[in-house]
Amino acid sequence: MNHMQRTIVVDASIARSSGTSEHPISKACRDFLQEIYSVGHKVAYNGVLLAEWRKHQSGYALRWFAMMQSKRRVASVACPVVDEKYLEGLIDKSSLLNSKERAAAHKDAHLVCCAWASDGLVSSLDDTVRNIFTSISSDCRRVGSIVWVNPAKAEEGATVWVKSGARIEEARKLKNRTG
Repeated sequence: MNHMQRTIVVDASIARSSGTSEHPISKACRDFLQEIYSVGHKVAYNGVLLAEWRKHQSGYALRWFAMMQSKRRVASVACPVVDEKYLEGLIDKSSLLNSKERAAAHKDAHLVCCAWASDGLVSSLDDTVRNIFTSISSDCRRVGSIVWVNPAKAEEGATVWVKSGARIEEARKLKNRTG
């Protein structure tokens, strides 16, 4: 392995969509997960994320996760309560969010907290919640420093990014995201 081993938070949306069909999103998610395995990166989860994975994972994702566990590349991270409370407060106090956006941010706040407790890398198909966290990143430098990729968007090159070391690239950080 020529790259530094990174720990990536992989949302359950990817686990759900990584089935065996040749649908472009399914294939992109499978390729992304396979590249994480092939390169030797780890995957991070906390209790909330693991429960989501177990509820929504495809058969492929189940096998992939088992292979990752057998290689000891699954990292259970403890998200400090102080970080969870801080993020909850940030979401609740943001004047940039409406009530629907606040609810969505709270639902997926575990992704951000998990990223804070690992290498600051998130992968998810949910662009709506990514946009919400992008909007509040102006209020919190720490949220803005998270690298967030969507493996189903070819223009993001998430699989190539993983293959080349899942580096923390400024353009991929939430604070620098446009659109």
